[in-house]
Amino acid sequence: MTSTLPAFTVEHGDGWRFRTPGGEPFRSIGVVHADDTNLRYPHNIDIYRARYGGSRRRWLREGLIPEMTSWGFNTVGWTSEYVSGSGLATEGRVVDLGHSEGLPPDELADTGLPYTLSLRVAEIEHWNGVPAYRDPREPAFAQWCDHLARTLCRPDDPNLLGYFLVDVPCWGRHPTGAGHPGGELAAIAEAYYRVASEAIRRHDPNHLILGDRYGIRVGAPEPVLDAMAPYIDVLSVQVFPGPGPGRLEAALDVVDRWHERTGRPVLIADTGNWCPTVMSPGRTGSFRNQRERGLAYVAFGEAFAERPWCLGWHWCSWLENPHRGFGLKDPWDEPYRDLTDVVTATNLRLGRLTA
Repeated sequence: MTSTLPAFTVEHGDGWRFRTPGGEPFRSIGVVHADDTNLRYPHNIDIYRARYGGSRRRWLREGLIPEMTSWGFNTVGWTSEYVSGSGLATEGRVVDLGHSEGLPPDELADTGLPYTLSLRVAEIEHWNGVPAYRDPREPAFAQWCDHLARTLCRPDDPNLLGYFLVDVPCWGRHPTGAGHPGGELAAIAEAYYRVASEAIRRHDPNHLILGDRYGIRVGAPEPVLDAMAPYIDVLSVQVFPGPGPGRLEAALDVVDRWHERTGRPVLIADTGNWCPTVMSPGRTGSFRNQRERGLAYVAFGEAFAERPWCLGWHWCSWLENPHRGFGLKDPWDEPYRDLTDVVTATNLRLGRLTA
């Protein structure tokens, strides 16, 4: 895309990469779900008050930003937080899974770091227990997209990396049974991406559209990928491979195919792993301890960086809470050093790019 004001761009040479507003090559290595509400539970609210005066701006200025940059992270990724943690069904009953709205745009802009914003143009998330599959060909969808764009877009902010749309959209049949009419999927997806992108471009012609944050496990039908490609600058994907031979490569093979089909560079917009902790001893199915998490981070980062389509990766998440169950920091705001020391060395090594 072209910019009328300094903004992040993407370019394709020997491989894909971001360029900063100043023209420098940039690999976005970000943190996902950084939200100070994770420090406002009964078990840690006193820490939040003592360290940051109970102030989100102080937490950003004195906590999150200096710490994450010292660990080699350079982007504030998706900040919306998982709230309920109860799954799509409880005792056979579908429940409404909420997510937070994320950090306010003005406060994100004030961090001085590259950051992302999200425009939730539809409520079709895989985690959403009450999805709403509205028809994007109706005038109401265009009105909603325009409202979001004129409310949230920041056309003059050089630190804005770009705009995400929907988190883990379920374009196939949703677990609740909801979904778009199958025979109309191509036309529906074309309208969805066209209308959403037109709204953003109308209010911000400068910044990148990072698109939906597709989930590898949930998938993205080919008609949806085809509809997305003309309107979106970056293919954003979530990858959470577990331990075991071939799991990471199998996930990246899917991303390879999606990249080849769309021709779009890829941002790994959400990736991570977990292990049992003091607060979540039953959090199994990934790795055994923080040291293994760190070794897996090295493997993830190196595998991502080797892909010519990769613009960077954003790590999930910042601070462990009772619902998410994993983070770079424990529930009492202390780093998991067996993890963060390895993460730091990896980020500093892989984050160096030359022109």
